[in-house]
Amino acid sequence: MKKFWYILVAALFFLACLVPSVGMVIAGPSPAAANEPPATRPKLTLPDGSFNENVLSEAQTWLSNGFFGRLDLITAWDGLCAKLFHTSVNDDVLIGPDGWLFFGAAVDDISGANQMSDREIWCAARSLALMQEYVESQGARFLFTVPCGKYTLYPEHAPDYVTVAEGSDRQRLEVALAEQGVNYVNLYDAFTAVDEELYWRLDSHWNGKGAALAADAILAGAGLPGDYFAGPFTETQDHVGDLYEMLYPTGAERETDYAWAPGFTFTHLGRFHSADDITIETENPDAGGSLLMFRDSSGRNLYPYLAQSFGHALFSRLNNYRLDYIAQQQADTVVVEIAERTLPYLLEYPAVYPAPQRDEAVLDGLEAVPVTAETDDSQTMEGYVQYTGTLPDTAADSPVYVRAGDAVYEAIPAAGRFTLWLPEDTPAPEEAYVMM
Repeated sequence: MKKFWYILVAALFFLACLVPSVGMVIAGPSPAAANEPPATRPKLTLPDGSFNENVLSEAQTWLSNGFFGRLDLITAWDGLCAKLFHTSVNDDVLIGPDGWLFFGAAVDDISGANQMSDREIWCAARSLALMQEYVESQGARFLFTVPCGKYTLYPEHAPDYVTVAEGSDRQRLEVALAEQGVNYVNLYDAFTAVDEELYWRLDSHWNGKGAALAADAILAGAGLPGDYFAGPFTETQDHVGDLYEMLYPTGAERETDYAWAPGFTFTHLGRFHSADDITIETENPDAGGSLLMFRDSSGRNLYPYLAQSFGHALFSRLNNYRLDYIAQQQADTVVVEIAERTLPYLLEYPAVYPAPQRDEAVLDGLEAVPVTAETDDSQTMEGYVQYTGTLPDTAADSPVYVRAGDAVYEAIPAAGRFTLWLPEDTPAPEEAYVMM
């Protein structure tokens, strides 16, 4: 009799082990989790007909990411750990003492462990000042804004071991922006002035009411009317938090969202799939003006309020801000919105616009250094060539000027390098002028 039970247990264990693979054969690979690419079936040959030497590693990835019931097991395991140990097994998500979820990758930024250097902060501010100069030269107004992270606005809900350091990149950049005269919409002040939690508990973004408040602040910065935050709003119980979905991919918990009750009357132009589209174009005959806005994921529920307020609007998720779109869109307002955590993108992805020409007098007191500027074809602008080059260490607040042909231009600065767009018939820069 004892032997029978041994055999039965062994057989059940063997059958349980077969469920993930057999289920995968019958039902197909498990769908991808929220932030994962779908599992791709490995192939023995490459498109050119040659043998795929990576077929075994691709098969391992396919099986480990696509086995049957994978997302249910992840949800169950993460839920068990959260219940018993009040912690997350997913490094990308942290759990606060009251169940609030936070993005794990942002901890180094808000704790001061991964701060931008003084040179990087100055270069980011100078880059925005140069953008504003170009925008205004095209007859449009320019605004820059930074949605704050949940750690910054609601530190009381963060895990006890997370420290929000003073002197964050955002705070330091705000000082530099004021010195450079950049038009800045301070969303931290706007949100802390309201005695209401306007971010989702299980998501890294603001909710519908938070988006309305941000829209009002941006419109006020542009000198335009806007009172969306006054409502009224209709409550819905259908929001799936991005952090919740990362932690519990098959979880059923939903959060309250707020839809602006009067409803939006703007229409989408062209093909519209979702608020995550790289480009969204809208039209509202009941409003005036034209908006060009560069935004990130915070714009998912922000853009409808601004689309309602402008006769025409183009919302772009391009990291390289295409300011050359101003003329094409006949924009009279340009807004750049970037999350607190991704401020280094301002240096990593230079904006696209012609370099401003400067008078020779700006070179007084600067040191000339030879440079080798190379063309960069990653972005194109008709009639212009993009040049990038490296620099020696400079003073933290040093602009970068280059001589190209008989003219002097100011380049977009970054730590140890520069970028600029020159007319295509202009010789490549061979000399830069900086403060050492």
